[in-house]
Amino acid sequence: MLPRSFSWPSASWAFPWRDELRVLIQPRTLTMLRIKRGMKAKVVAKEDIALRSTSESFQNREFWQPAVSSLHQQLQNRQWRGCQPRVVVSNYFAHYAIVPWNASLHTRKEQSAFVRHYFTQVYGEFSRAWDIRTTPVAYGHPTFASAIDEKLLQALREEFNQARMPVQHIHPHLMIATDVIRRKLARTPLPNALNLIMLENERITIALVQHGQWLSLQSYAAESDIENQLQALLDRESIIADVDNSEWPVVFYAADGRPALQLPGRKVHNILASSQDQHGMEAWQ
Repeated sequence: MLPRSFSWPSASWAFPWRDELRVLIQPRTLTMLRIKRGMKAKVVAKEDIALRSTSESFQNREFWQPAVSSLHQQLQNRQWRGCQPRVVVSNYFAHYAIVPWNASLHTRKEQSAFVRHYFTQVYGEFSRAWDIRTTPVAYGHPTFASAIDEKLLQALREEFNQARMPVQHIHPHLMIATDVIRRKLARTPLPNALNLIMLENERITIALVQHGQWLSLQSYAAESDIENQLQALLDRESIIADVDNSEWPVVFYAADGRPALQLPGRKVHNILASSQDQHGMEAWQ
């Protein structure tokens, strides 16, 4: 059972007559998709734009700059104008944490301060410049939190404002992937516990979920022998969360067009995106 905190309002609510512009911000590629709205949504334009990234770009803390610069150029193109934009940020640019329950917190301000403090413990002082969002706090349970550099968010808003297309939805890719997984597996019987793995831009995000609650979540650089790496990481997460996940099914979401995952001794549900459907962007809702 996946947490139900990951959902975003339909783009058709505010401007049902407008086309939708879906944008995926990645470290080496900017992907854009224009959807014609109607009784049945239809893709009318799509583009994968390779970014001019250098080794210096990735050493810079603002290594998302090539993507924003390319977006600025693309928004001058008429084929993207007049849309209602949705932006998804690669896990490469996002940061996640499972914040433990703290019974001593009584107000939203106290909770926010505690989450901010927890991020500085996990990620250091750099996290003070991040915009941190949390799922609703359930009594007695840990909270899922995600963070994106505030400068990146500001730069994206400025670009869309200049194009006269204010953006209201900017989300980390994990959130959207989880929503897609839930819909894809809606008719698949799943137990109350599972291992969730997402592969995107050579980054692995792995989480343990039980009874709709996040137990653990970590990100790693993908290795060439990903099957053996994932077996080791699943064992590691089991130790961190202090649970036996050996019988839990694995839900594997790949946004990079890789083959189906097979892990000996484990049941795997593969949800594979490809370049043909723009890294899964056509499945967004």
